[in-house]
Amino acid sequence: MSGPDPLSHFTYLEIQKRIVRGFQELKTVTEELASRTRQLGWKQRNVLIDHVYSDYQKHHQLAFARREWEETSREYNMHKGLYELMREYRDIYGYFPEYMELYDQIDRILDLAGRQDEFEIARFILNWKQKLFFKDQFQD
Repeated sequence: MSGPDPLSHFTYLEIQKRIVRGFQELKTVTEELASRTRQLGWKQRNVLIDHVYSDYQKHHQLAFARREWEETSREYNMHKGLYELMREYRDIYGYFPEYMELYDQIDRILDLAGRQDEFEIARFILNWKQKLFFKDQFQD
């Protein structure tokens, strides 16, 4: 059960506009990260081939390419997970009628990440929660 609506002093349309705008931004960022992850995967592959042809002398370049891909991939996976969660709460018209359930679900994920010492994930979730729901973000 959800508690009192922390956004009750805003109109339903104001809330929906903010969440939809945030969802669209999340989609754009997720798509950009997907593209970047693919590019870095190919880059890593090419560095690996160079490493082999150099008689295994390019350890540093390979380690850097791998680390760069892993970091971007991790960021992409976090964004994709939140994007997929939000899609589940989106209706046929593109709105989020059960936005309080979405808010509560995001809170549960944030709480779980904190309890599991996944502070990078917690910071990521908190950042998007603020973008999507906090009242000071409802400025047009």
